[in-house]
Amino acid sequence: MEENLIKSKHRVQKHGEVFTPSWMVQKMLDTPGIKEACENVSATFLEPSAGDGNFLQAILERKLASVIKHYGKRHWKTKSLIALSSIYGIEFLEDNLEVARSRMFLYYLDWYEQTFDDKLTSKSDIYKSAHYLIHKNIIRGNTLTQKHPITGEPIWFNEWRIVKGHSSLVKKVPFALSELLGKEVENDKSVVEGQMSFFDMDDSFMLEESVETASIIEEITIQKVYLLGD
Repeated sequence: MEENLIKSKHRVQKHGEVFTPSWMVQKMLDTPGIKEACENVSATFLEPSAGDGNFLQAILERKLASVIKHYGKRHWKTKSLIALSSIYGIEFLEDNLEVARSRMFLYYLDWYEQTFDDKLTSKSDIYKSAHYLIHKNIIRGNTLTQKHPITGEPIWFNEWRIVKGHSSLVKKVPFALSELLGKEVENDKSVVEGQMSFFDMDDSFMLEESVETASIIEEITIQKVYLLGD
């Protein structure tokens, strides 16, 4: 089936919007180093121009396949949410953002139903946590300015850090996108500094806990992470 790689000439001219074909996405993810990271359930990915989520979904597909391959069935639910929590995306255009979020969520729901022969309901903890993680990790923003294109607020994410010795317990640690670029940002959340790049976000990615940040770190089981709210 032929893929539609542009929505309109106007969007190409105004935003440089051209989607990556599926075959190229798979080829890029097969690059040595990236391929192995895709098979690591907790290795962190950040797509700075998420588009309609084709890269994000492809990474999720590989991570969920790895969950089945490397873990016992009793760990699949928890590990699948860990996989979701490790995938981040930034998209400038609001309509693309909604498509990216929707395709990630629908793929996860389909995977769950096929894997467990059971359909998740909107009242279940896993359904709510998957939806929450996707909407927290895939957000609207301008990667070049590290700000929201409408409000001008700095882009903030959360690191879902696994608590040592507790495979299902995570800490919610807020961090600014600018931290990854070695800049400093200050607002009502905290002051953070760093010397990282996008490509340093891997399975060893961990932010230093300052006094300000430590005061807002929360711990919760990944299956009920939605209870943390905003």
